[in-house]
Parts: sequence; C-alpha cells; structure tokens
Amino acid sequence: MNALHTTLLELGTVRQVDARQLLLRAGEVARRLYLIEQGCARLYLVDTQGRETSTQFFFEGDVVSSMESFLTGRPSALHLVTMEPCRVRVVEGAALKARAKTDLALQADIQALTQQRLIHYANLYTSAIADSPTQRYQALQATHQHRLERIPLHILAAYLGVSAVHLSRIRRKLKENPPEADPRG
Repeated sequence: MNALHTTLLELGTVRQVDARQLLLRAGEVARRLYLIEQGCARLYLVDTQGRETSTQFFFEGDVVSSMESFLTGRPSALHLVTMEPCRVRVVEGAALKARAKTDLALQADIQALTQQRLIHYANLYTSAIADSPTQRYQALQATHQHRLERIPLHILAAYLGVSAVHLSRIRRKLKENPPEADPRG
C-alpha cells in the first residue's frame, strides 16, 4: 500500500489527539482517513443497552476510518475513538478520492484496504460463531501479543464477547496451564 501511504503523507496534516477523543461518531458520514503515526484507536458500536463492542483496533502504521461510510457516503454505524494520545495524519476524503481518479496504484491500494477490512470482519464473525472465548483470546495472543497490553481489559473483554471477570479467569487459567506448543511447528 505504498501509493496510499505516500498520498497520506503528501495530502495529510498532522494532528495531536488526546486519549478517548472521538474522531467519528456513529450517525456521521466518514469524510476523512487517518494514518496512525503514534498511538492506538478503535472502531466500536453501541448496542441498544448502551454496551460498547469494539470491532477492530488500530496501531502505528494503520490507516483507519469507517470504510463503509467513507466509500458509500452513508452514515457510519461505528464510532472511531483514540485509546491513547495519538499523532495522526488526517486526509480529507474529497482530496483522496480526487487523486484516486487518476492514480491507478492509489485505486488499487484503497481496494486492498477495503478487502483487508472485509476479510477481518468475515474472520471476526466466523470466530465469534466457531471459537470459544479462550480460543479467540489465544488467537489474539499469537498475532498481537505486544499490542494486547495496550488495550484496557474491559474493552478487550467486550471485543471477545465476555465480561472483564471472565477474561481475567481465561488469562489466569492460561497462565497457570499454558497451552502446549503445536507439534507441527
């Protein structure tokens, strides 16, 4: 995604954002893309009982927006919020889309970003049905161990579909009885 990153660096403006600051509210149309240069953010939704569930976490080097809203111009179902103080590079969607009209590499990168997001959501949905909370946590540990420490326990628990107490039990159980290494390597 070199063309997208290059464009974000050329067209974007740097902003310092405090922790827990909304970059997008559900119901608004996403009109900007953000490149996280430092810090982390999350997309989440709020259910009818007022409970937050994160759908994805973003860290340094990630490009974030409510892509469905950004691409369709429809209001987002998701909130985008910083979890730590962040330095982000902000690009207005109109400028990015104007450049993409004549830049085939940029078009391909935007399509690849959209495909990555689609695959992430398909995997998240499949895992929520097929895997236990312990299996989902272990999968996160295997791929994002250093990043898990940056996500508050209650937010991570909601992402996994369990209470913070249940996640604490899972973590304690795994610490006391670590899973055996996969003999296949």
